[in-house]
Amino acid sequence: MMMSQQSGALPADVQEVYAELQALANKLRNEHKILQEREIILRERERLVVRSHANVKTYAQEEVNKKWAVIEEEHIAEISKMEQILREKSKENKRLKDNFETIKQANDSLKKELEGLQEQHEKLEKQTASLQARLANLQRKQEFVGRQTVENIPPTTIRSKPPSAVEAKDGKHLLPKPKLPSSMHDVTSLLLDWVSEVHLRHTALGQPTAESQLPSIQDTQEKCFKVLPSLVEILRDLPASNARVTLPCLQFIYWSLLHLDKAQSQQKSNLSSTLRRVGEELYRPKSTRLGSSGELSSERPLSPVKADKTKDLVFFRSTSLHVRLLSCLIILKTLSQVDHLAHVFDVLKMDLKSESAKELFIHYRASPVIISFFKPASKALMTCAMDVYLQMSMESLNLHQFLESISTESWFRACSVILRAPNLENKMVEKLSIVLQKLSKIKNNKKYFEVFTITGLVQEALRSYGKDNAFLAMNLKSILLNLNMAV
Repeated sequence: MMMSQQSGALPADVQEVYAELQALANKLRNEHKILQEREIILRERERLVVRSHANVKTYAQEEVNKKWAVIEEEHIAEISKMEQILREKSKENKRLKDNFETIKQANDSLKKELEGLQEQHEKLEKQTASLQARLANLQRKQEFVGRQTVENIPPTTIRSKPPSAVEAKDGKHLLPKPKLPSSMHDVTSLLLDWVSEVHLRHTALGQPTAESQLPSIQDTQEKCFKVLPSLVEILRDLPASNARVTLPCLQFIYWSLLHLDKAQSQQKSNLSSTLRRVGEELYRPKSTRLGSSGELSSERPLSPVKADKTKDLVFFRSTSLHVRLLSCLIILKTLSQVDHLAHVFDVLKMDLKSESAKELFIHYRASPVIISFFKPASKALMTCAMDVYLQMSMESLNLHQFLESISTESWFRACSVILRAPNLENKMVEKLSIVLQKLSKIKNNKKYFEVFTITGLVQEALRSYGKDNAFLAMNLKSILLNLNMAV
């Protein structure tokens, strides 16, 4: 009332200003109210944004953690895999290094052995030359003494009474029965040598020079059947130190045994005891003694010391390589005792380290003799036979001839049987792979690898043994590459 009165009392321009101010105040109050409402809305939106941001951050953190865990697992698995591969590579490198060291040591030892053998060979050549000169001098001296004895017999010799002469009732002297001269041995050895080289060797190997010069195989076998039993008795009386006499007898026996392989089973069974006696005679040690005249004597027993020095001089235990090797081959053909055969194989392996022994091995076509033991039936002797083949496969001047001699159906058939044998030792496969690797270089042998499915067996062996033996894997791969087969 008072305000109205005052306003009524105010002038008109003041009232107008007052009305404008009143309108502005109302307008400001409305805007303030709108701003408060907008502030409330904004705070609510801010709260929702903060909550959403927190949710997104939590979700993103969870996703990051999950992906990080997966990546970490993959990384750990990859690291373990790489570590495993690294360990395998390290093992393989170590194995290769060990194999290399072994081969290097073997090479060094072979070099030293070769140097020693060369020195020994030179010494033996000098000794042989001196002995030959000495022998020539002794022969000339013996001839001279013989002529002098026949032409000019001293009177004292006529008057002297032989110590072993026996006086008969009529006063005549009966001289003791003379021994067989040594020339008998020489003649026998020459005849046997001629028969062995000209007759038995060519027919046994199927290489006759002319049909008119050679009798039939049946006649030859018949003569062998007749001669062999008598040779057993002769072997006991052969001089131990004279290889010139011993060797032809052994050659005759060996080539005869090759002929007997072609004979009928009934004929061979009739000689089984004789052949066993031959093997026993060659294998067992025999004590011998040289008398004052240079002939063998067995009238008095030897002392233990002398017996030990002379009992190993004959046949299988001879100091002559030729006699010893030929005796080994004959024993392998005639005896069946495993311990004896294993001993013979050991001696044969040691002898085959020399080039001369390898030449004799090839000359006597000894591979068929060894192949009879090259089968899984007897693992011990099979290993011995494999060692012989491995020794012959070493680098030498006679390697090519040896590889040609075993490039036969029978040898590859035996290899196929061995590779198919269950529980075959890794060492056996490794040795066999060395020989097969060298045989695979000969083009004509590819047909044998295919006919006897040896290539498939080699691939199977590569899968079975190649992972654990780098040297074996290398040989097996080399075989397949030489045969143009997939590795």
